[in-house]
Amino acid sequence: MANYPLLSRTNHLPAVGVLQKLLNRGGAGLNPDADFGPKTHQAVVDFQRPRGLKPDGIVGVETWPRVSAGVDLPIMDCIDVFDPLLVQDTETPIQQVGGNPRVIGGMCNGVEQAVSMILSASPGNVFLLRFHGHGNRGIAGVGFGQGDVPGAWDERSHIDVDTLNETLPVLSRLRGIFGRYGCVQFMHCQTGRGPQGRQLLSRIATALGVPATAAVNDQAGLGFGNLPFGYTGPTTTAVPRGAGLADWTRGLPDFAGMTVR
Repeated sequence: MANYPLLSRTNHLPAVGVLQKLLNRGGAGLNPDADFGPKTHQAVVDFQRPRGLKPDGIVGVETWPRVSAGVDLPIMDCIDVFDPLLVQDTETPIQQVGGNPRVIGGMCNGVEQAVSMILSASPGNVFLLRFHGHGNRGIAGVGFGQGDVPGAWDERSHIDVDTLNETLPVLSRLRGIFGRYGCVQFMHCQTGRGPQGRQLLSRIATALGVPATAAVNDQAGLGFGNLPFGYTGPTTTAVPRGAGLADWTRGLPDFAGMTVR
């Protein structure tokens, strides 16, 4: 089972914009704006029904491979092995439900380690890069897993708005892995919350040249059904150079038409 983006009603994400472009190649006629509203929901149902898929309007493990068939949209996951919600014995929940993550080993220089591992494994033309771990406002843990312990954040094991001057040059090395539809998601709790979260995402989006998204509220954690691949609750997204998400989506190239499958 391949990893996939879990998308459904109320999601407002770059990946939704790509989904809308994919649905349009089959004649959906959507106005791509990255907002999973009623029209997008109905377009998904209309896609699912004739293909024998459950017509629930949710794009998940069954629907994503069908709607993206014939298109090269690689997805990469990077998890923090020291996060207890991510690790059960020797296998992570994200592996159990179908991911193929880069596991970061809790070293003090976790951001450097993560970037090096992603670069070595990247297939190129990456559509979605997801980071999983503990988080807080303007903070995304990468290799330490101690987000709830006072003073436990190591400046080189997490991405923090206050230490971006040190970590952003390292993260910037990932700029070349993304394709035309590329985006980044931080699946941590509260990383996108408040001014700190918005500033963090804005600087990362500008450095990587792709939209960056994070959750506003706590997340339910991994190991619960499909949650490794989707958000629970609202998110915030920053687009390079301060552009709007709808404008970014409309600027994406259209996909070629598809044969009904």
